[in-house]
Amino acid sequence: MLLRVNLLINIRGRDTMVSNETLGKILQPFIDESITSLKKMANLTAVPGEAFSDSVDEFRFKGYAVCTDITGDLDGIIMMHHYSETAISIANSVCESMSNEPYDYTEINSELGEALEEWGNTIVGLSTNLLGQQNFDFDFSTPYFLQTTDHIKKYLEEVVEIATVPITIEGVGRYYFNILIRNINTTEDSKNGKSSQHTMGVINTQKNILALEKRILIVDDSALIRSLLKSCLNKLGYINIVEADDGLAAIEAIENDSPDFVFMDIVMKTMNGDEALRHIRNKGNMIPIVMLSSMNKTAVIQECLDYGVSGFILKPLQATDEGIQTIQNHLKVA
Repeated sequence: MLLRVNLLINIRGRDTMVSNETLGKILQPFIDESITSLKKMANLTAVPGEAFSDSVDEFRFKGYAVCTDITGDLDGIIMMHHYSETAISIANSVCESMSNEPYDYTEINSELGEALEEWGNTIVGLSTNLLGQQNFDFDFSTPYFLQTTDHIKKYLEEVVEIATVPITIEGVGRYYFNILIRNINTTEDSKNGKSSQHTMGVINTQKNILALEKRILIVDDSALIRSLLKSCLNKLGYINIVEADDGLAAIEAIENDSPDFVFMDIVMKTMNGDEALRHIRNKGNMIPIVMLSSMNKTAVIQECLDYGVSGFILKPLQATDEGIQTIQNHLKVA
């Protein structure tokens, strides 16, 4: 299904019509991946409605949003925008699905906020891969969470148009997918034939299973993901576990705690995992490292492979039998 909406926006003093096809190509991966990730990460079923153009002056912030800045061919903000009750339901479902434990919070707290950010991070990572195969070139920030009406005001500055797609979640309610557009730098024929390969991850080809007494370092800026990984490892019999919440902390943990194995996220708030990987290898440390990310661009994975990672796991990852098996399959050493 190709989303259909016409936008007449004024950029630098000129009117520019963004065609149905162009806007559809930009929006479609995000819509598709948000619905797919809802199913995988929260066991929720959703369907999109018709896209439409929102007025900037009349745009109303409904309570909670997961956002990411977008630059390149389009300059603006991608926003998954929820009524409070919808956000709470989604976040509870994500936490419950990922941990296999019941969640019934009635207000957004830090744990639910992290769950929504992780959902957003997964959507952005997977959508970026798909957009790389189109005639567009984008960069995205790490997703962040907005939860008060005051926060939205500064994000509307210089926005000239808002494209909106309503998405209805069965048994839960509705949320809105917005693109807040500041500028569009592409034309219909500006690029042709550009493509980007992607992969489904990289298996660990080593043969020996990591001994149960070995120490494992988990690196992720999401406490929810660290808890999920720790739960999976505990179920496999690994209890000697240390944690770090960004790449810089990972470098310090490797120096101070001497782990034997590392699971490390790529996109983190302070120092990304690929940058930490470079630092670790440049110091001559060849500790086995398995990377985790929703980003499956071949170039990113190849860079990690060049620095000697033991494998690459694609998110989302859950504390299910399948998720535990995925972790176990990567816990191998030479």
